[in-house]
Amino acid sequence: VVRDFKSRYLSSFLGLPWAFIQPATYVFVIWFAFTYGLRAGTTETGIPFAPWLLTAIVPWMFISQTMIVSCMALPEYSYLIKKTHFNVSLVPVVKVLSGMIVHIIMVGIIVLLLVFSFGFRPTIYWIQIFYYLFATFLLLTGIAWFVSSVNVFIKDMGHIVNIITSMLFWATPIVWPFSKLQGNFRYIALLNPFFYITEGYRYTFIEGQWFFNFPEMNILFWTVTTVIIVMGVISFKKLRPDFGDVL
Repeated sequence: VVRDFKSRYLSSFLGLPWAFIQPATYVFVIWFAFTYGLRAGTTETGIPFAPWLLTAIVPWMFISQTMIVSCMALPEYSYLIKKTHFNVSLVPVVKVLSGMIVHIIMVGIIVLLLVFSFGFRPTIYWIQIFYYLFATFLLLTGIAWFVSSVNVFIKDMGHIVNIITSMLFWATPIVWPFSKLQGNFRYIALLNPFFYITEGYRYTFIEGQWFFNFPEMNILFWTVTTVIIVMGVISFKKLRPDFGDVL
């Protein structure tokens, strides 16, 4: 994981600092724009819009970037495919974990902003971030297994994932509140596993609510995530024998 993390940035002039400069700059721009520029005010629950948005943007950055880099995981480590003693299924997992290194740093930056810029105080609810990190890891692992295995045979998978992530950013209640959906339209968001994660970060750091207070969301998320993991396992296992020949 550490080797993969370093290899992403060592070829650049600054090296590893780029792993944190780019996402930190993005977070800073959003914080400055919605705090001093656009002055978006507060949400329906009275929470300032800037921290409300930033808290969901950070997990989304981790999700979207990991989905994209996972597509090329197997071609990047193609020299390991012929190593019979190496478990190739670990390669997509490595991509998820190396991305989580940057994500954890970004969570730390958000915590500092919440405390020193927006006046939030640490609460007992903050400990459930470990639950959401675990849930995100399992969800992304299933996705990584699927997209990485399919990408070996369908080279368009990377472009498809790019389009899907762009669409999901606006389809997921990140920049708009979930309360705008009424009736059966609520299930458009509830069946979106990424909404569970982004909203969970808000429950943890902003709204102060436990994840088990929302049984419907939990049931739907873990059902969809289980399906994704099963699909990832089946596709990876079925396609793996031909990885070496194709690559």
